[in-house]
This record gives sequence, C-alpha cells and structure tokens, in this order.
Amino acid sequence: MARMGLASLGLAAALETQWFQQPIDHFGGHAGSFAQRYLVDKTKVHNTGPLLFFCGNEGDVEVFANFSGFLGEAADALSGRLVFAEHRFYGRSLPFGAAFTAQQAEYLTVEQALEDYAHLIRFLGDSTRVVVFGGSYGGMLSTWMRARYPSLVFAAVASSAPLHFDRNGAFFGLATAAAEATAGCAAAARRSFAAALVASKSELQSAFGLCSADFELDELVLWARNAFVTMAMGDYPYAQDLFGQGLPAWPLRRACRLLSETQLSAPRALGKAVGSYYNATGGVRCHSISAEYRDCADQTGCGAGASPWGRAWDAEACRQIVYFTPTDNVTDMFPPRPWGPEELGSYCKKHWDIQPQSEWFRPWWSAVEKSSRIIFTNGLSDPWRGGGVLESLSSTLVALHVLGGAHIYDLAASHPQDLPAVRDVRQRVISLLRTWLSEQVIV
Repeated sequence: MARMGLASLGLAAALETQWFQQPIDHFGGHAGSFAQRYLVDKTKVHNTGPLLFFCGNEGDVEVFANFSGFLGEAADALSGRLVFAEHRFYGRSLPFGAAFTAQQAEYLTVEQALEDYAHLIRFLGDSTRVVVFGGSYGGMLSTWMRARYPSLVFAAVASSAPLHFDRNGAFFGLATAAAEATAGCAAAARRSFAAALVASKSELQSAFGLCSADFELDELVLWARNAFVTMAMGDYPYAQDLFGQGLPAWPLRRACRLLSETQLSAPRALGKAVGSYYNATGGVRCHSISAEYRDCADQTGCGAGASPWGRAWDAEACRQIVYFTPTDNVTDMFPPRPWGPEELGSYCKKHWDIQPQSEWFRPWWSAVEKSSRIIFTNGLSDPWRGGGVLESLSSTLVALHVLGGAHIYDLAASHPQDLPAVRDVRQRVISLLRTWLSEQVIV
C-alpha cells in the first residue's frame, strides 16, 4: 500500500508526543505490555467539540500526522481536539523492539490494533463524541472502529480504503489507467519492459544507473514496476514527499514523458523514467535495488529495502490484509507475474509459517454494511479505487469521489494548487460531520 516518505506539508510543529501503556495481548496469553505513541495537537486541547482520532497505519505516525493537514482544518471547523495514534509494530510503538520473531508477529493483527485504539480512546475521550479518521489501511481501521465499537466511535472518515479485498486484483490495471493520462504511456512501458527483458546485464546496469551488475532480472522488473505504481499513488498536482523524497507535481506524467523519449533506446528510456522516482532529488549517484525496494507478500510494495517497518507490513499482508495482485501485460503494462493463492501461500509459509486468511474480511464487511455515519472518500485516479467503496450504501454510509485524485489526497492540507474536486470533498466531509454531530442520536 502507501509507502511513506517524509511529508513536507501539515501540522507537525503543533504536535506533542505522549505515551500510553497497552497490553501486548488484549485477549489473553501474553502478560506483557508496550508503550504506544500518540501525538496530541497542543493548540486544540481546550476545544470543546468532538475528539478527532487518527488511526495510524503501516508506518511512523509522525509522517502521517505531518501529511494529514486536513485533520487540523477539520478540527478547527468542528472545534475539536486532535490526536494521532501509532499502530503497534510501527514507528516507535514496538512491543518487541525493532526486531521480532514470527511467533511474536502473532500479536500483529487487526483485532489487537483496534483494541489498542479503543483503549486509548476510552482514556482520552471522556464523554466526548469521537470521530475516527484514517487513510489507506488506516481507512480500513477507521471503518472497522465505527462498525466494531459503535457506542465508542460516533463517526468515521475512511480515505482511499480498499475494503473490498477481492477487488484489489485490479490494482496494476488501474495504475496503468492512471499512466494513460499521458497518451501512449502504457504502450511505451510494454515496449520498454520487453526490451529490458532481453538486454544484457551490462546494458541494463548502464541504462538504469545501477551500482552493480549483481542483480536478478526479476528484481529489476519488480523494482521498476514499484516506481510506476508508487508514482500513480502519489500523482498529486503539487510537489510532495509522502510517496518518495522530492517528488514533483504529477510525477507519473513526468515519468511517462521520459518513457516516450524516442531518441533513447527502450531500456534507457525506462531507466530514466524509473530514475525519476528513485532519484527525484538528483542526489543519488547510483541505484542499489536491494536498498530501494523490498519484495514482499504485498506486491504493491512494502517500502524501501531498508524500511524498518516493511517486515511488519509483510507479516500483516500474509495474515489478514491479503491481496492477490498479479500482472499479465494485457490488462496492465507490466511483465507477467502470477500472484494468486498458490504464490502468496508459498511465500507466507516460507517467511512466516502463516496461512493467509483470504476470506477473513467478509464478516467484517457485513458489519460495515449494517453500520452508519461512515464517509468513504476515493480518488478516481488512485490505483486502489478498485477495492474502494465507490457508491453510497445509505444516507449515512456516504461515498465521495475526488475526480483526478490519487491515493489519500483528500487527507492532505489545503494547497493553492489543489484540484477543485478535493476542495469540494473536504467541505462535504466537514458538512456531513457537522450535521451528524448536531443530531441527538444514541449510536
């Protein structure tokens, strides 16, 4: 899912770090505890409105908080307090330190994370109404918080949450559709990948600016593929660092233009396009595939090779957040790579001794359908929209679309170059929440 860098927009300067002791196991079996980090907006602690609670996801909560400036704007509009909570096993909320065993990963589950958030909300919430927010996997968590804890959580906002797990196989095809905003990009990508697959290692090392010729061709393809899909997720109308350091406005469009440079050989054009992501700042002397990309259970990416939290996400993607995301070079622009139950099951058995729970989400979705006061926002250029809730399910299970928007774009702080559609969606989110909060309802 979303691979996080260092965000340059937001409200981090106003945030104060605090800690809360959580049981390692909320459901028995392990008597230990760990310190969960959460961030409090100190400029809003005296507000008397709702508690706005951000459900952290697969990364450092400071990065998400720094990016998610819309939450500060919503808190101001609703006179609310604002808290960002970190997910267990990520950032500095580490039950077993920076390293953990496969056995310890048994405590890295959705149920445990939700119970962490419920405990913290009870500690913080008093009698205040609570609105939970989240983006991507965090948007799933915010949705499930409202469905699972209806008396504790008043409403939820879920940005770019691919809750329909069985529809996420369209991810690479939708990333290709995003690339086609630049006419001919998909065809150029297919030609360039095909040429790269038959090129010599020395030619590829030169074309891609690799530090060494000691690489496997499959690794190169996955590393290159990752660049395109991450740029598709981060294809914002202004420069930002969330999806990669130094990304310019519309990075996917820039990569597609580079890919189509006819004066270059196909592998070299592909190398320039891929390099526009991994070397967006221009400061990388040469590329190390293993340092810049981690292959994992989630074929859409687990971050850079050195990412301290990629391993935790790998475990989650093997246990519960299960996606079958193959490529076929027909519905998408990438070389064929099967990734179904057999491939994922083999990988997860080898690395975690886990059998993926591919049907795990279905009863949870049934609970969502019976819930209320959840807003689902999705960018219509986001590769994850295939699994998103794109149609309203009721008058209080509301789907909003950001035309031209990429992944979790609506959570970002307002920007002078924002698309009109995202301004409208943010206003509608605040309007809906204000209306619901004014109503005298029990659950």
